Amino acid sequence: MPNRPSADFRGTVHALVERHGRGTRAEFPAMVHGTRRVSYRELDEMAVRVAAGLRRSGVRDGGFVGVLMPRSPEAVAAMLGVMSTGAAYVPMDPADPRERIAHVIGTAGIEVVVTAETPPPAASAASVLMLSEGCRPVTDGRPVEHAPRPAYASAPSAPAYAIFTSGSTGVPKGAVMTHAALVNLLTWHERARPHSGRQRTAQLCALSFDFSFHEIFSTLCSGGTLVFADEESRRNPFALARFLRDERIERIFAPVPMLEQLARATEESPVELRLRDVVTTGEQLRITGPVRQFFRDVPARLHNHYGATEFQDATTWTATGDPEQWPAIAPIGRPIDGVRVHVVDQGLRELPPGDDGELCIAGAGLSQGYLRQPELTAQRFVPNPFGPGLLYRTGDLARRRPDGVLEHLGRMDTQIKAHGVRIEAGEIETLLLQHPQVADAAVLAHEIDGRRLLVAHVVPCAGLDTGEAPHLLDAFLAPRLPRRMRPEAYAFLSAMPLTASGKTDRCRLRPVDGALHAPLAPELDDGSFLIAFAQARADRRCDLVTALIRRNTMRVLGQTPEPDSDLFSLGLDSLSAILLRQALQDALQCELDQAVVFRYPTVNALAGHVVSLLVNESGSDGEDEG
Repeated sequence: MPNRPSADFRGTVHALVERHGRGTRAEFPAMVHGTRRVSYRELDEMAVRVAAGLRRSGVRDGGFVGVLMPRSPEAVAAMLGVMSTGAAYVPMDPADPRERIAHVIGTAGIEVVVTAETPPPAASAASVLMLSEGCRPVTDGRPVEHAPRPAYASAPSAPAYAIFTSGSTGVPKGAVMTHAALVNLLTWHERARPHSGRQRTAQLCALSFDFSFHEIFSTLCSGGTLVFADEESRRNPFALARFLRDERIERIFAPVPMLEQLARATEESPVELRLRDVVTTGEQLRITGPVRQFFRDVPARLHNHYGATEFQDATTWTATGDPEQWPAIAPIGRPIDGVRVHVVDQGLRELPPGDDGELCIAGAGLSQGYLRQPELTAQRFVPNPFGPGLLYRTGDLARRRPDGVLEHLGRMDTQIKAHGVRIEAGEIETLLLQHPQVADAAVLAHEIDGRRLLVAHVVPCAGLDTGEAPHLLDAFLAPRLPRRMRPEAYAFLSAMPLTASGKTDRCRLRPVDGALHAPLAPELDDGSFLIAFAQARADRRCDLVTALIRRNTMRVLGQTPEPDSDLFSLGLDSLSAILLRQALQDALQCELDQAVVFRYPTVNALAGHVVSLLVNESGSDGEDEG
């Protein structure tokens, strides 16, 4: 598919940012974190201090340095400091299981981990570079104030970062992205959307999510301002809407589920926003009713990007005109500058418009492959039959329209999208099969009641109590997988359905009513709830409300929480919190505060609040006990 050639700039990512620290925008705010403002000059000084500390720690050209830090100005400066030494950064989430962090450190051959935690986390055999606020490396318990600027060591062909994503063999795999590929993306952004990078941009994405690079560095390379959202705003869509309003945010990079949640929240509780651009990615973009209403109310442009860890953003589509006329499923558009896209058959032959085939990527945006996994790299990055270089086989099914616009049709293998991130089902399945009471397992994403749930279909061994199994298996996976990768529901089978060739027939794994397993709460018809509540003894009312909450949580999450369980630790997110609140309002026939589930995140706390609310509204203390 023809497009513009790649950009002429042959520099590095950190050089694009550093020019502002020593130029006319030196005192302009680069980042805002709460009440704190960090200018481009200060950001440059922070990055220089990190680089100097890394040099003293022995970091040299071509190495990999872990950045194990929460979202913060210091984390961004650490990334810049790592790149300016000639090394590549490897972002890791401090909330991930330590076993996973240790695996990433070992696989990447990381010798130094940059962190701000006190005490620092266990980092395998790697040494630790501690940073205080302002990125002052701590040596002998004291921060280093001054440091010389390092001489540039990075070439455009050198690695800039390695980001680890889910792997089908049961272990994560790290894709290595070069400065040249990333600079191509950034300079395309400057050309295609002039001045959008200078908007006030919200920093929402986890640093270990590849979309965060585009979010952060398209802002900083353009001289804009990056505004860090607090954790409550990232979790609660109502709080996010207020954050966007109060911070006068003009641009957001939102994974598809986050956009849907924000749209629903602003539909229910309107907020005047100044958004001009909304960039989304992560999974198939569906233009739902709330999304259409959002863009009727907010005159922002909607950009749907298609990308992955192996090639950053390859294509983009911008919605234009009346939102009512937008397609129900957004296309992924056309390739960006320097990127070539092909829809091919099994023999890697180009297919004509209208035919479905595998989407393959070539050109300037490709990564170098998977870190220290040459066999896997050779499987996915193959010789390009259409031109020089390699061709990345995405495993995605796509179709090219007659006008050249691409439509994304889903996955061709077991890789799935859930919660806005790509997940290898095989990684979860491999770990489930390590449990002594699991005979077989297959993990899929299913649309259930309007939500995309990660469901584990399990064949249990004899003796496994399926009533307790969801809790047992989740506890088994918890130290090994991040929350976003753990199944939200379980379906138990006597045997896996098989294809004629003896492989698991995933097409037949479709949960039906009653197939999702979790301990059930006591049944009580919602329509009769208020009558039952009014007639109940005072000491029984909390039990009734608790049962109601547990049953509706089962409907939303696919599992029933214990009374003292934190609902969010079980997988409740912003969208499902809205659904739970709506279900409770329907049963209670009264309005609940829009943030009620966030304020009372356990069943017991929420039940106590609801009982008090109902008693106060009725003005009754219930029947006497005698």
